[in-house]
Amino acid sequence: MKIVILSASPNSSATKSIIAAGEKRKHEMTVLDPAYLYLLISDAVNGYDRVYDGYNKTYKPERIKLTDIDAVISRIGSNLQYGCSALHHLKYNLGIFTTQSPHGLLNAADKLISLQKISAAKIRVPKTVMANDPVHLNWMLEQIGGLPAIAKMLQGSQGIGVIPLYSENQTIATLQSFYKQKVNLLLQQMIDTGTNAKDIRAIVIDSKVVVAMERTSENKNDVRANLSLGGSGKKIQLSKEDEEICIKAANACSLTCAGVDIMKDKDGKTFVIEVNGNYGYKVEEITKTDISTPLIEYCEKGVKEDKKATENNKSYSNQILLDMANSLLM
Repeated sequence: MKIVILSASPNSSATKSIIAAGEKRKHEMTVLDPAYLYLLISDAVNGYDRVYDGYNKTYKPERIKLTDIDAVISRIGSNLQYGCSALHHLKYNLGIFTTQSPHGLLNAADKLISLQKISAAKIRVPKTVMANDPVHLNWMLEQIGGLPAIAKMLQGSQGIGVIPLYSENQTIATLQSFYKQKVNLLLQQMIDTGTNAKDIRAIVIDSKVVVAMERTSENKNDVRANLSLGGSGKKIQLSKEDEEICIKAANACSLTCAGVDIMKDKDGKTFVIEVNGNYGYKVEEITKTDISTPLIEYCEKGVKEDKKATENNKSYSNQILLDMANSLLM
């Protein structure tokens, strides 16, 4: 099978791990940077849309044929909007199996939209409030239980754009500063874990939790437990209930493969903090758990199911329309 990794980081630990897992199962692995792809939309009604690779700037872009790709694994971080356009073209216009949906990645990248979708799926999230013009600050703080609280930028990862708020003056200054720069922030309840900040990253692949890792902040005054900020991690076993919560949260964002972050308060209640479409691979290093082979197995399963659907004379275009319609309803 020919599997493409859609990524701008061919030398990252994630890409290397996925390539190794694919080659171990005798697949042909290729990395394509979505930034160099040309997406051609045809004027024909019978499906002549195409994709070209323009990485080599010396020669004209080279057409990528349908026979060149059986499945696509998306690892899109930077340039997300265009990356998702390329993923959409491959998945819906060319009918190639992909491990993630473009709308799912965009949902997860926006903290407000993802929280809205997760909450609408009847999953507990921290109390959150956001306004376009936050003039009623005291009222906003009352809605989330007062200070201390968390301010978050709508986009951001690895703890970047997450600001702990402890005093009214700090909160006012922070909000004024960001809103003057036309950067929207949401205010969120600070979950009391009882000790140093702790959260759990669960890796969901093919709507199954393959591993979970507890992350703990090394600084008792820092509510962010991200490994990139110096936190430590260890492998843990989630309860069946928490596994179901993580899977349901990923599905609510239209993702079957995701990193789902949860926190448990001092009373044991579980809160979904966010869903990550481009989850980090530190979890594989720390837990000693292979999270790439399940991705390859998902590709094998997905391609097989797509072929079976075609052999059964099911309309692939109708399946695509149904998939897109369901994503809009979620």
